[in-house]
Amino acid sequence: MMKKTTITPESTLLEGFNEFEKSQPWSKNTRRSYRKNVINLSDYMLKQGLEPVFRNIDYEFVKKWENDQRKRYSPVSIKQHKGTMQSMFSYYNQLGVITGNPFSALKVVNANKPKHHSRALNIVELYQVYKAAFELQENGVNVLIPVLVDMFTALRVTSLEKLTVRSVSTTMNGLVYEFDPKKDRVKEDKLLDQYLEEEGDKHTDNSPNSKNKDFFIPLPPKLMQLLVQYIEHMKPDDALLYGLRRKPLINKQMNYVIDKVCEHLGWIRVEYKNPEDRDQNNTKGKRKGEKIVHKTEKHFTPHGLRYTLSTLLHEMGVSDDAIRFLLGHSKYELGALQHYILSDAKYIKEIRAAQVIIETLFETAMELESNYNITLDLEEIYEELPNVFTNQKKDKNYIHLFKEHLVKYASCKLEQKILNQSGDRRSDYFTFKAPELYNQMTVPPQGYIPHTPTPYQSIHGMNPMSYDHANTAPFYPLTYFYMGK
Repeated sequence: MMKKTTITPESTLLEGFNEFEKSQPWSKNTRRSYRKNVINLSDYMLKQGLEPVFRNIDYEFVKKWENDQRKRYSPVSIKQHKGTMQSMFSYYNQLGVITGNPFSALKVVNANKPKHHSRALNIVELYQVYKAAFELQENGVNVLIPVLVDMFTALRVTSLEKLTVRSVSTTMNGLVYEFDPKKDRVKEDKLLDQYLEEEGDKHTDNSPNSKNKDFFIPLPPKLMQLLVQYIEHMKPDDALLYGLRRKPLINKQMNYVIDKVCEHLGWIRVEYKNPEDRDQNNTKGKRKGEKIVHKTEKHFTPHGLRYTLSTLLHEMGVSDDAIRFLLGHSKYELGALQHYILSDAKYIKEIRAAQVIIETLFETAMELESNYNITLDLEEIYEELPNVFTNQKKDKNYIHLFKEHLVKYASCKLEQKILNQSGDRRSDYFTFKAPELYNQMTVPPQGYIPHTPTPYQSIHGMNPMSYDHANTAPFYPLTYFYMGK
């Protein structure tokens, strides 16, 4: 029997979604995410001069929408947006409201996928990795520093292996390391070879070996504090990063570190075949047997963090040139250090702003979970990160306001949940909005109002993260480091 519906081709997309969601067994987060996708598409149609109704959507429009989406979102995000609309259009196509489903004919191609050896993580998964690194370190598993350095720098494993204690610059708050353009580049980067050939005679450098250049990558404040503590008793020429067996990162040691994180998260499962009954004469004790690793679809490799950070920065609004600078894919890697620090300060500022936003988001999420059993909706907050990034570039102290709003947002969400459970129904679509920059002389209203910023206050005993290192922030959680000896 055909279901009855009040939706027609003249109905708006939001009207259609309101009816469509009633027939779906989705979770609250899924409903919120799908609704946001419908609202975003409706807003896009209005900007194109079209009413956001079903009859105005055909394959040509969908193709244009997908092309414009690529300017801001990754193929993974576009597929999720497309999936929402494809499901709804399929539903109304079956009811006979519309004819055909233009979204089902849309093929979202990831041009980079054939080159990838690992997947990119979404914001929730990246936070899970961040949190797992702290948890493992608390349990005596030496993964925290290697994972965080890889996560915030997107360095290739070959570059991570070359880092020494001397690489940590407390004056510039980042890493300075030697870059070899013949070894530390992706094989596909033919532009670098061309640049070397064209500029080789013109480029001048006073270093003994003109082939190797110093390279700089900024680091966020909490990670810098951890590194300073970590290297306190180490020698300048000691290796900076170590693997699970407390040996420098060589022979795929970084892969084993990431696998340990994946195992902790349940993204790989390790078992041993015929344990205890093999090599019984082994004087060192009974062997565990043959190791068998089962990888789930969530498993990733160290290079996956490189894809993840570049994708995340792109969707936050970091310029392509700044991302190329970070990844070492441009001519900017070839100058003398002091020269490009001055000429490319804009890129470093962009990267640093994005890093401190990600770190503050994850640190606040961990504090709320650990101390108050409150979970932030990272997917919802992620949608506002481009606006947060824009404001952080304008004022480096904006990060304190961002953290304040995260805490107030979490508090209001908890209050809303309690009231709903007690029968005082509130809207299920309360969303996070990035706080706006404001005149410090103006006293705004109190409480969490998404579009109205408030001055920083200590909430639940939580203090803002210091952007510089004049006043160090307390470590969370207490961690113990292997010092390399």
